[in-house]
Amino acid sequence: MDIDAKENSYDVVICSQVYEHVPDASKMMSEIYRVLKPGGVCYFAAGNRLMWNEPHYNLPLLSVIPKFLAHYYVRFAGRGKEYYETHFTLWGLRSLVHQFQIIDFTRPIIHSPEKYAAQYMMQPGTTKARVAKLMARYIYWLVPCYVWLLKK
Repeated sequence: MDIDAKENSYDVVICSQVYEHVPDASKMMSEIYRVLKPGGVCYFAAGNRLMWNEPHYNLPLLSVIPKFLAHYYVRFAGRGKEYYETHFTLWGLRSLVHQFQIIDFTRPIIHSPEKYAAQYMMQPGTTKARVAKLMARYIYWLVPCYVWLLKK
């Protein structure tokens, strides 16, 4: 969130599954924008708040419920004392990265996982792959994770 680098220093920044862990995701994205060269890109992979299963605690709907209830849920399940992560919805993520041009790879990866070496997440021809393709096409806002290139 406070990179020791001059403005316009990097061609590429990788931000994979990070935004939900920092205290101020907006500040982090502003810092990434600051250090990227004009035309530079940020690989941005981000979980959706509207996911069925929260991956850090492996608890259903944890990221969807209000934070004060999530703390109780995590304690009750014996997974920790507090729920620290703060996930955004698709609309919140778009707002978070508003200063960048978004080049969205989510749908292409879902539709051709072998082309992007993503078969480990989604084996072509499986029920999971068919459901993901339908979600990407009709209810994109419920896709559990987005993969974007953010261009400055």
